[in-house]
Amino acid sequence: MPFNSAPTSSEPLVRLSHVEKVYRRGTENVIALHDVSFAFSYGTVAVVLGPSGGGKSTLLHILGGMDRPTSGDIIISGQDISHWTSDELAKYRRETVGFIFQSFHLIANMTALENVELPLMLAGVSKEARRRRAIELLNRVGLGERWNHKPGELSGGQAQRVAIARALAANPPLILADEPTGNLDSASGQEIMDLLTSLAHEDGHCVVIVTHNEEFVRYADRVLRIRDGIVHEESRHDSSSSLNIQPERLGHIRLWTLYQLAWHSLVKRLTRGLLTGLGIAIGVAAMVLLIGLGTGLQSNVVQGIVSLGPLTAINVSPQGNKSGSGPFGPQVVSGPSHAITSRTLHQFAHLPGARAAYINATFLTGVTYHGRSTTAALSPLPPRNLWSISGVLPTVVQGHLSNDLRHIVIPLSVAKALIGGHHPRIAQLLGKPITLHIETMSGGLFAGEGLSGPIHPLPPQRVIITGFVNSGIGYVSYPTALNWIQSFSANPHDVHYPGATVLADSLSQVSSLANRIDAMGYSTTTLQQALHSINKSFSLIETGLGAVGGIALVVAGLMIGVVMSMAVLERRREIGILRAIGARRRDISRLFLLEALSIGLIGAIVGIALGGGVGAIINVVIKQNSQVSHGIFSLPLWLGGLGLLFGAGVSIVAGAIPASHAAALNPVDALRQE
Repeated sequence: MPFNSAPTSSEPLVRLSHVEKVYRRGTENVIALHDVSFAFSYGTVAVVLGPSGGGKSTLLHILGGMDRPTSGDIIISGQDISHWTSDELAKYRRETVGFIFQSFHLIANMTALENVELPLMLAGVSKEARRRRAIELLNRVGLGERWNHKPGELSGGQAQRVAIARALAANPPLILADEPTGNLDSASGQEIMDLLTSLAHEDGHCVVIVTHNEEFVRYADRVLRIRDGIVHEESRHDSSSSLNIQPERLGHIRLWTLYQLAWHSLVKRLTRGLLTGLGIAIGVAAMVLLIGLGTGLQSNVVQGIVSLGPLTAINVSPQGNKSGSGPFGPQVVSGPSHAITSRTLHQFAHLPGARAAYINATFLTGVTYHGRSTTAALSPLPPRNLWSISGVLPTVVQGHLSNDLRHIVIPLSVAKALIGGHHPRIAQLLGKPITLHIETMSGGLFAGEGLSGPIHPLPPQRVIITGFVNSGIGYVSYPTALNWIQSFSANPHDVHYPGATVLADSLSQVSSLANRIDAMGYSTTTLQQALHSINKSFSLIETGLGAVGGIALVVAGLMIGVVMSMAVLERRREIGILRAIGARRRDISRLFLLEALSIGLIGAIVGIALGGGVGAIINVVIKQNSQVSHGIFSLPLWLGGLGLLFGAGVSIVAGAIPASHAAALNPVDALRQE
């Protein structure tokens, strides 16, 4: 459990009682510490002397909470830490212990100030408070003017002073120094030892120095010699201090601070981060582009269908049975045919729930203007008395509708084809005459008879353009269509219409009205059915396209996993440092997950921009080089959100295993990697 009470003035800070540490090496047990017992008080300089492999480092790691004894008690400030959990030991290292290492163990891509701030950052101290404390400590160790220098820009003595300042950041009562002058010249070593002695005798810290250097004995208040895991204590004076330094109550690192630490690490490894994020960017771009194309095509088709009439419209075919692959697939007509005549239209219009009925036909015509020719599909406008019904008229993007026999509105694509060029000025066609050559007639887009030619060939029809519609079908007046249909009938007095449109009074009556018409021997198709079929088909298409983009994302995720695993191997020393100064396992795991998340989000944003850019280029090319008046790519807001979600999700999943491995690293083993 964490510290919750202050020790009495007579109680030592550190007390070991019959501590054993046994390592398993293959089938052999290696005794690193054997029946070790001693106690250190506040204000004491304790020197542990011994040869390499004698157990000095093991003793230091156990005192610092980075390793556990096999048996025995480790009493710190009156509490036994030998059975504490990993998080409790991390809190112990954060609040009670300050480590000073022979190799300094400073993080290379951080400045001296940032290295000293790091323990306080892990403890959740505010930026202002930790900066103030770090500057104060750097001034104390004589490096106030070098705070912005990185470890590579400092001498060995200066780097060790930064390490000492970092060890003092949280004002811990226990300072553990592992060969603190081993990499220094004699002058720098003398300065470091004087500084460590003052920390004990003047400030009240308990300073434990592990070394093989006999010269340190003259600084010691207590001397312990260790060989083969056995400790012998020399009789020395005990200058324990009355200044009992109590551990400060500190918290945990905040998530935002942890994210800043992750971002700092990414910036220092920018090239690798960019290359890793490129995989996510390509995957998200592929997904956005493919789904965006499917969504755009669906939107265009649905827009075209809706432009054909209101959702209360029912298209009627003379055939009683009809099957096919969908509204746009080949249709197979079977069963008896029931003629649609003027009398039939009257019957339809007076069925319960019906509002009106009129002919439905599509004419395939040749169109000529000033020597340029193209083809167009033309349908009749509804009768003039129905124009007030919402949705019954097509949307005119330029010009106006007219019920005049000689007036026509044509699709934008036909207008562009008649003008020609990359940037046709179609407005010049308004009010201009064009010539139509009526070739065939069918019952409409959804239902009706197949193509048929006129019984009595129609002469070329000279008509005036009054407007343009943004759909694939142009429109002529209802009386004009009636005149043309008569030319397709063998008996002008008994005209059979290729199809009909019946308008229901409301959406709720569409289904029942269609059933009544079906019962009369006709077949019906509603716009609602067509839209449902189209949406269902495009949903399947979008799912397939999304799966293709998803495969690219999975590959990118594997790349992130590999790169993050390499990063864990390369940053073992950094992980060991963070763990030694109080980072919990979950902090290490979150650090790497946040790095992966940052890579994923940046890659996703770039991917959305990339996919959207390519889609925009496709739209421009389509508009300039075809009769399609608008693009086929669409980037709705939900697709952008989906790209961000997938980029972030794939990155977190890919980074989970490396993050777990990083968190599981033993700090002692990690610190051994130079």
